[in-house]
Amino acid sequence: NEAGTDYFVFARPFAVGRVKADWQSVTNPAAYEAFTCLAPGSTAENPAVMRDATGKVVWQWRTDAKPASQKQERDLIKRGLLKPDEARYQLTDADSGKPVEMHHASIHWNEFLKSWITIGVQTGGRSFLGEVWFAAADSPFGPWRQAKRIVTHEKYSFYNPGQLPFFDEAGGRYVYFEGTYSSTFSGNDHPTPLYDYNQMMYRLDLADPRLKFGAEK
Repeated sequence: NEAGTDYFVFARPFAVGRVKADWQSVTNPAAYEAFTCLAPGSTAENPAVMRDATGKVVWQWRTDAKPASQKQERDLIKRGLLKPDEARYQLTDADSGKPVEMHHASIHWNEFLKSWITIGVQTGGRSFLGEVWFAAADSPFGPWRQAKRIVTHEKYSFYNPGQLPFFDEAGGRYVYFEGTYSSTFSGNDHPTPLYDYNQMMYRLDLADPRLKFGAEK
């Protein structure tokens, strides 16, 4: 809800798309908005970042733009048009500092941490579409800074993870998420009998000390 208006917000893998939560808007492709920091008229060849009079980056919802992405932000940083601390989606491994490229994620408010959390699968990594990461932010729109690996699948995929907040326990301390467990994209010639291409559910304890990020969430 923003200024009294309800929206459906879509995570792809970050919350960069939305539409008003009414039938007229949902059924009108022109009503869908993208979250971007690019100025009107910006192009892929000649991008321009929108800033206010003080030089601060302006992020806004627009119907005439494409949603921002990790790849787009990296390009803007490389061009010197965006500083790393101005980016919203440049997730890094909290332990190694290496970048984490997200493929699909699920974002929900968590009462236990009093913050928004995302659980998503990485593109590439130790296993193709099999590495699941956790991160927290003060807003569903980021910025998302550090992430912790919470599940790994050896030569197996676990794609399109989704949180199941109606299963939350102990005030949100325990959260559940599920994803598609499949050998299809993994290169594994030995699928798990009776489980391959099924939904697998995990439970995550948000009080686990291994999830601590130090000074940051």
